[in-house]
Amino acid sequence: MISTHTLAAIRFGTGLGPVGRTALDGAILWDSLRPESGGYDPSIIPWDTRRARALERRDVQRALRDAEDPALSARLQELNRMDRDDTFTELRTNMARLAFAPVGFFERLVRFWANHFAAQSRGGVLRAGRATQIEEAIRPNITGSFQQMLRAAALHPVMLLYLDQNASVGPFSRVGRRRGRGLNENLARELLELHTLGASGGYTQEDVTQVARLLTGLAVSLEDGFTFEPRIAEPGLLEVFGKRYGGRPMTLDHIIELLDDLALRPETAQHLASKLAQHFVSDSPDPQLVAHMSASYLHSGGDLMVLYRAMLEHPGAWDAPLSKTRAPSEMMAAAIRAMEVPRDMVTDLTSRQTRFFLAHPMEAMGEPFEQVPSPAGYGDSAAFWVTPQGLAARIDWAMELAQRVPEAPDPREFVDIAMADAASDTLRRAASGAETRAQGVGLILSAPEFNRR
Repeated sequence: MISTHTLAAIRFGTGLGPVGRTALDGAILWDSLRPESGGYDPSIIPWDTRRARALERRDVQRALRDAEDPALSARLQELNRMDRDDTFTELRTNMARLAFAPVGFFERLVRFWANHFAAQSRGGVLRAGRATQIEEAIRPNITGSFQQMLRAAALHPVMLLYLDQNASVGPFSRVGRRRGRGLNENLARELLELHTLGASGGYTQEDVTQVARLLTGLAVSLEDGFTFEPRIAEPGLLEVFGKRYGGRPMTLDHIIELLDDLALRPETAQHLASKLAQHFVSDSPDPQLVAHMSASYLHSGGDLMVLYRAMLEHPGAWDAPLSKTRAPSEMMAAAIRAMEVPRDMVTDLTSRQTRFFLAHPMEAMGEPFEQVPSPAGYGDSAAFWVTPQGLAARIDWAMELAQRVPEAPDPREFVDIAMADAASDTLRRAASGAETRAQGVGLILSAPEFNRR
C-alpha cells in the first residue's frame, strides 16, 4: 500500500527525494500553491523583447537580399545566437523549477495548463516564444480564475500567430469588402474544442463560424505587437449560443465578454474537470470525482483554486493506482531531484552542455523543447510516451545521469529515496544486484515504476 505522502509527491508533485521532505497530503499540496507561485523570471525573454529582435532580424534579412554587408551578416548571426542561447537558458530555468520546487504541485499545474493552451512560434523571423507565452499568460494565472487565464492565453500573441488569426478578416468589414478577404476559423475552433467546451461540448459548425466572426479584429504585428483592428472586425450583432455580442463599432471588450461567458458554461466546467482528473489521476477517473470538481468550479464562478481543492479533497483522486506515465521532462526532473544533483549543475550548464544533456534527450524521448505536436498539445496516455525510441532514450539518459554525479549513491538506499514504498521487491532486488552503484542507480531511474506517476 502506497502512503499518502508518496502518492502526493509522485502523482501531484515533481517526485520524491531530499528536496521537500515534509510529509505531504492534499491540504499541504493545496497550501503550497501560493508560496511557490513566484513572479516573472528574468531569464525568460519577454514577448516585447522577442518581437523587437524578430523585427530587427526581418529588416536585416531584407537588407542582405539587396546587397552583401559583412556588418549586417555578423549582426544576423548575433541575433540567431542570442535566440539560441536564450532558449537554452529558458530550458535550464524550467528544468530547475521542476526539479527543485519544494513541493512541485504548482509546477505540475503550469505544465498542465501550458499543454491545455498549447502554442508555439511558427518559425521564420520569430524563432521562439512558447516559454514566453507560458511565463506571461499561464504562470501568473495558475491560482486565479479561469476567465483570467483564458483571456491571457487565448489572446497572447504567440497563440494568435500559431493559429493564424492574422489571416482572419470579417467578410463585411472595411478590409474584407475592399479586398475580398474572409475568415480563418482556426482560433475559433480550438477555442471551443480544446480550450473551453471540449470536443463533446455540443457546439456546431455554425457556432464556430459565428465565434470566428466575433474574433476578427485581433491582430499581431512585429511593429506594434498585439492590437485590435476595427478595420478588419466583422461589424454588427453576432449570436453565439443564444446570446448576442458585438455592435458598431466592434471592440475588444466584445471578445472578452464572449471568453468570460465560455469560461463559465457547464460544458467548460465538465471539460476542465475531466481533463485535469485524467492528467493527474487516471485515464478513466472516477465519475464522481469529475462531477465534484465540475460542480465546485461552477459554484465558485471559475475559481481555479476551488477546482484544485475539489480534486485533492475527493477520495477518487487518491484511490486509483499509479498508472500514468511521466512526460520526459518530468522524468528528468524527478531523477535530478532524487539524485540530489546540485542546482548549479543544471543552471550553470553552457548552451552546448544544455543541448546534449537536456534538449537532445528530451527530443529523443518525444518532447522537444519549444514545440508542441498540435494545438491539442501532447497526449496524456501512457501510449503517447511509451515508444521503443522514447524508452531507449530514457534509459540512456538515466545511465548518463548516474555517471555524472561525483559519487553515485548506494542503490539499496537510493531506491527508498527515489521511490519509497512505491518500489516493488523485484526492483529492489535488481538494484541491489547491480555490478556498480552507477548501474544500480541508472536501473532504478529507467525502471517502469520510476516512470509512472
